[in-house]
Amino acid sequence: MVDRHHPGKAPTALLQKLSGGLCLTIDQLAEDLDLTNRQVSDAAANLLRRNYLERMAVGCYQLTPEGLAAAAAGEVIKSGPKGPRQKVPEYKDTFRQRAWSSMRMQRMFTVPSIILEAARSSDRNPEDNLHRYLQALVRVEYVAASPHRAAAPAPTSNGYKRFQLRINTGPRAPVVLSKAPGIRDFNTGEDVLCTPR
Repeated sequence: MVDRHHPGKAPTALLQKLSGGLCLTIDQLAEDLDLTNRQVSDAAANLLRRNYLERMAVGCYQLTPEGLAAAAAGEVIKSGPKGPRQKVPEYKDTFRQRAWSSMRMQRMFTVPSIILEAARSSDRNPEDNLHRYLQALVRVEYVAASPHRAAAPAPTSNGYKRFQLRINTGPRAPVVLSKAPGIRDFNTGEDVLCTPR
C-alpha cells in the first residue's frame, strides 16, 4: 500500500505493482495500492511520459518493455516529468498537456472521459478548451471522430461523440499554431499543417 497523503511515491509503487506483467484497471490498482483513482491516474500519466506504461484495449494498464526493465532495475520514479535515466523535455502542467496524456492512455475516448482524468479545479472552461483542441487535432488527422457514439447517462441523450487517437508521436502535447492552420509537434520537432480539403 501507499500512503495516499504522499502521492509522490505512487508512480514507483505503480511501476512495481505492474512489474509482473499484469494488466490491471485503475479501480484494481487504486484498491490494491490504497490510492484514489485520481492518484492512480496521475501516477499512470507520470509513467506514460517515460514510455513505461501503455493502456490496453480492454481498459487496463500494462508496463512496456522499457517499464519492465525499469521495474527490474528498481528505478525510483521521482515526482515531476523528468526521469532519472533519460532526457525528457520540460513539461508545463497545462490542461492540454494532461488531456494529451489522457488521450494517449485511452486511445479511444470521449470528451467527458478526458475531462474526468485531465481537468483540475483551477482549469478555466476545460470542456470548451478540449473541444477547440480536438478540432485542431482532427484537422491535422492526429485524432479521428468515430461514427459510433458512447452511451450517456441520460436516457434521452444520443450519447457522447467518440474519438480515436490515430497519431501518437510521443508524450509532449502538440501545440496549436497561432499564425497558421495546424500544430507544432514537439515530439518530432515539426509543424504539421492542415490538409487542404
